Amino acid sequence: MPIPSILPRSICPAVVAATAFIAPAQSVQMRTVNPISLASNSLQAQSFCGWMGVKVSPMTAQFADSLGMAEPHGAIFDRPEPGSPAASAGIEAGDVVTAVNGSPLTGSSDFAAIIAALAPGSMVYLSIFRNGEMIEVRLVLGSATCSNGRHGATGAKLLGGP
Repeated sequence: MPIPSILPRSICPAVVAATAFIAPAQSVQMRTVNPISLASNSLQAQSFCGWMGVKVSPMTAQFADSLGMAEPHGAIFDRPEPGSPAASAGIEAGDVVTAVNGSPLTGSSDFAAIIAALAPGSMVYLSIFRNGEMIEVRLVLGSATCSNGRHGATGAKLLGGP
C-alpha cells in the first residue's frame, strides 16, 4: 500500500498531528489515533491526591503511654513544612491525629490512605491529641502528584510535598 504524499485538506490538524505510520518489515500501514483518547490516557497516568505537608510516624504503645493515652492508635505528626496546609492549620510536631473526618485511625497507614483518597481542595476535620487534650483542627488539603494513583501513595509524594 503506497504512503499518501498529501493528506486531504478536510482532515483536522489535530488528527493529522496524531496520524502514525507504522512500518513493520515489508508492509506499511497508516493508523489514525484519536488525540482526545491520548490526552485522557496521559491524564489517567498522572493522578492528584490530597496533601497536608507533614510526615507521620506510627504510634507506639510506649509513646501513647507517655502521653497518657488509654490506647495506642492514630499517627504522630512531625514538624509541618513551612507554608503547608498543616502549618497554616497550626499542627505541631508531636501532635497525635486520632481521627479524620470523624473516622478513627488505627495506624499511620490509615492516615496516608485517607488523605491520598481525598481530592485537593477538600476540607478535612482532624481529631488531635495535644498536651493531654483532644482538639479539633480543620484545614483545606493541598495537591500532590501520586505515582500509584489515589490509593496507597505514601511517603514524600503524599506527606512531604507535591
